[in-house]
Amino acid sequence: MIKKSYAGKSPAAGEVKEMPPEKINTGVRAGDIVAIVFMALGGIFTALGIVMALHLDELRAHGTGDVKVLPLVFTAVGLPFLVTGIVIALVSLRRRARLRRVVNEGHYVMADVADIRPNFSVQVNGACPYVLECHYRDPATGTLHIFKSRNLFFYPAELENRPIRVYVNRENMKDYYVDVDGQLADVQTH
Repeated sequence: MIKKSYAGKSPAAGEVKEMPPEKINTGVRAGDIVAIVFMALGGIFTALGIVMALHLDELRAHGTGDVKVLPLVFTAVGLPFLVTGIVIALVSLRRRARLRRVVNEGHYVMADVADIRPNFSVQVNGACPYVLECHYRDPATGTLHIFKSRNLFFYPAELENRPIRVYVNRENMKDYYVDVDGQLADVQTH
């Protein structure tokens, strides 16, 4: 059963900790880092190519050989990196906006935390983050929905075998946000 989140008490979840959309923690993904690096490199090379094209007379006066190729080379190398970085950043921003919209609409289900396991496909300083696997069986259709949380760089032992709020898009259950932060006390790692 999909519920609507309201300020105050929720019958199934106890105290509801309202979460403004700008406070959603989606984590930093590899694509975000790639986008930043690609945009920086692409921007630098493209800017150098444009500056060289604008000062082509000075390049001819002080350079040897066919210097008019230099602006083309720098721009040809920089533009694909810049465009790729922008596309990756736009995809990431769109994903974050979709998650904010799902949480802002406030429709959620109470799923059971079925498993907490390491995500071996990601390593930071030799440590793998943990991912919650949450199960929710739709009472109307009997369909089992499996939701995965973002990467957590601590073991959330207090969530084992407990229900957790998962914000969902009622039309498309593939758009969801597992509210780990709303279920845990404020966690600060030092």
